[in-house]
Amino acid sequence: MRMRLQKILAQAGLASRREAEEWIRRGRISINGTIVTTLGTQADPALDRLAVDGKLVHAPEPKVYYLLNKPSGYVTTCEDERGRPTVLDLLKPVKLRLFPVGRLDWDTEGVLLVTNDGTLAQRLIHPRYQILRTYMAKVAGIPSAEALQHMGEQGNTAGKGGPGTQARLVKAGRDHAWVEISLREGKNRQVRRMCEAVGHPVKRLQRIRFAGLEAAGLRRGCYRSLTPAEVLSLRRLTGPDPLLPLPPIPTFPHEGGRGVFLGAKPDE
Repeated sequence: MRMRLQKILAQAGLASRREAEEWIRRGRISINGTIVTTLGTQADPALDRLAVDGKLVHAPEPKVYYLLNKPSGYVTTCEDERGRPTVLDLLKPVKLRLFPVGRLDWDTEGVLLVTNDGTLAQRLIHPRYQILRTYMAKVAGIPSAEALQHMGEQGNTAGKGGPGTQARLVKAGRDHAWVEISLREGKNRQVRRMCEAVGHPVKRLQRIRFAGLEAAGLRRGCYRSLTPAEVLSLRRLTGPDPLLPLPPIPTFPHEGGRGVFLGAKPDE
């Protein structure tokens, strides 16, 4: 697809559009070996050889979006200084530089978005956009209605329930219960702290939904590509941005490990 040179250089992360325009004026840019100085010049980064000061400009990587059903025992980082396995170990077949969107504790399971789209990732975790997250927590004891209300009030640091922050009892056992917790801003170990604050510490935690994405039918440790419709939905949650490219054609689900289905049986 043909586009203006300054846009190609900006998307490649080499310069801002204004800086790229100055480079063009100064004759630092060439297309297929020919110096260009006209600002309206267009090129196809997939077909043309672009260079800055004689050094080739490589086309930016295609944007990819994966939904991982994270198992416990993996840290949500690109690298771990302690040598622990990371969620990216589960996506090694993908030969692109990826990073997880937000964090899940090493012993927390469930929905995790992994991508190389930094712009969309930053928006999805920014408090401004109030992206809804839903968790299923197995807690010690049976929370009362008052405890559930107070749990929801721990949804932000001010001690008052934020928009959409709520906790509801899903199923009660003899000495434990499953509680569904929804909130719109994720902080470090927030759900665990909410439960501990009312005397019902978490025994197991799953994130069953993030920004409308669910891992239904996807084994723990496995991942799949998002569909174009799912990527479009994520973009709409954070506002329109014409610079965000369309997603690639989705691939088939990949097996990254063995496991059971997520969130369908809050009775263990």
